[in-house]
Amino acid sequence: MQGRDFMAVHSQNPIEFGTDGWRGLIAADFTFDRVALVAPIAAQVLAQVYGDTVANNTVIVGHDRRFMAEDFARTAAEAIAAAGFDVLLTQTYAPTPAFSWAAKEINALGAIVITASHNPGTYLGLKVKGAFGGSVPPEVTQLIVARLHEEPPVAAQAGTIAKFDPWSSYCEVLKSKVDIGLLKSAITEGKLTVFADVMHGAAAGGLSQIIGAPIREINSDRDPLFGGGAPEPLPRYLSGLFSLIQNYERERDLVVGLVFDGDCDRIAAVDGQGNFLSSQFLIPILIGHLAARRGFTGEVIKTISGSDLIPRVASLYDLPVHETAIGFKYIADRMLSTQVLIGGEESGA
Repeated sequence: MQGRDFMAVHSQNPIEFGTDGWRGLIAADFTFDRVALVAPIAAQVLAQVYGDTVANNTVIVGHDRRFMAEDFARTAAEAIAAAGFDVLLTQTYAPTPAFSWAAKEINALGAIVITASHNPGTYLGLKVKGAFGGSVPPEVTQLIVARLHEEPPVAAQAGTIAKFDPWSSYCEVLKSKVDIGLLKSAITEGKLTVFADVMHGAAAGGLSQIIGAPIREINSDRDPLFGGGAPEPLPRYLSGLFSLIQNYERERDLVVGLVFDGDCDRIAAVDGQGNFLSSQFLIPILIGHLAARRGFTGEVIKTISGSDLIPRVASLYDLPVHETAIGFKYIADRMLSTQVLIGGEESGA
C-alpha cells in the first residue's frame, strides 16, 4: 500500500478501538486496505509487548460468519505474513474464544479476529487478543493506533501462512471443564432438552460437537444480515426461541434455551417457562454453583454495568468483588493479577 492508496485509507473516518476492537461499516469504514494496514501493525505491537514471553513468531488469524469475513481474514493473514510473521489462518469460522484459546495453547504472540461481535450485519471489525489468551489492555491498542499513520510494515523475508482447525482443541478443553457424560446421558435419556439459538453466528454446530448429543439448534444457517436484526442476545431478537420453548410439549424433562451472539463471546439463556435470563442473572447463578457446589473460591470481577445482584450473591459466600470499567479487556487484565473465581459483564441493553 503506497502513495495514493495509503493516503486514501486515512481520508476515511479515523480507525478507533472501542471496548473490544475496531468496528466499522463494511466498504465505508471497514475496507481491505484498512485491514491490510491495521493487521500487521497490530502484529508488530503484539511482538513488542509479548515477544519476550513466547517461543515463536506466530500470529493466529480467525473470523466469524459475517459478509466476506473469510476474505478479510485472508487479507489480514497476507499482510501479517508480509511483515515477517508466521500466520496460522483458520480453516473455517469459529467462536472468538476459540482463537483466544489457540493463541494461548500454542504460545503465539496473539490473535487477530475478524468479527463485529453483536453489531448489525452492515458492520465488520477486528479484535486483538494477547498471548495470554484475552483481550489486550488499552495501552496495547493505544500503541496500535499511534502507528496507524505509518506505512504498513514489510519484511525482507516474508513469514509463512498455514491453515489450522480452530474447533478440535477448543472443544476438547471445554469438555474437560464440565461433566460431559452427565449432560449427554441426561439428553439422550430424555431428561434434558437443550435449545440453542446461535443467531446465524459462529456458535453454529458448537454445542453438539462438545456434548456429543442432539441439540435443538435454530438459526444455524449463515445469514450475513442476521434476519434483519442483530446477532445480539436480547429479547427483541429471540421471538423464535421463546415460541419454541413456550410451545414445547414436555412431560418431566428439563428444558433450557441458550443464546450466543455473532462471534460466540456473549451468552444469554431462556428457562423452561420462557423467561429471559441475561448475564445479569447468569453470573450470579454461576457464582452460586462454583462456590457452593464446586467449592471454588476467588475474587468476583464485574464491570460498572453489572447488576447489584452480583455482589449480593458474592457476599453470601464471603467472596471479594472487584469492579472495573466496561469492557472485558479490563476484566482480563485483573484476572492476570489475582486469583479469580469468575469475571463477566453485561454490555447489552
